[in-house]
Amino acid sequence: MTAVPQAASPPRPSTRPPQQPEPDHALTFAGQAASVGAMRDWIARCLRRGAFDHSAGLLDDLLVCASELATNAVRHSGSGLPGGTFTARLWQDSRRVRVEVADLGPRPGRPTRPRIDASLMGDGAAENGRGLGFVAALCEGGCGTTAPPDPRGHTVWFELATETASRG
Repeated sequence: MTAVPQAASPPRPSTRPPQQPEPDHALTFAGQAASVGAMRDWIARCLRRGAFDHSAGLLDDLLVCASELATNAVRHSGSGLPGGTFTARLWQDSRRVRVEVADLGPRPGRPTRPRIDASLMGDGAAENGRGLGFVAALCEGGCGTTAPPDPRGHTVWFELATETASRG
């Protein structure tokens, strides 16, 4: 199992509204490529056990977006270094599902922050830099990052509206 126990530490700031309740679910994973699949499985289990009957299409989009955030945490942040971790948080209600992935911040000597580079979206040959653009497209812009980045790491989030919200 690639999940590690959640350490008691102060919450990392994000761009979620201050009134945002505690997440319905949170779990910390080892900063390894295998943890991306483990996180995806964990999210799917949490949603299936929840009180809301989300469609297969919503679940597919949500897992694609969550995978991108976790992959970025492992590939581009200190979370992917030996001993690194990332934390996934999940909220759900009848109108939306929200996922956050908190990483350990930039790797030494490679200061970066998550960003959407729209200039790469049309470049079919680009191998990097398009993932957050796809996330933004799937969630119709309902995504963001900590700004400025917390010195302890970045938090990247997205929200997808449920079918109930789309109809209502």
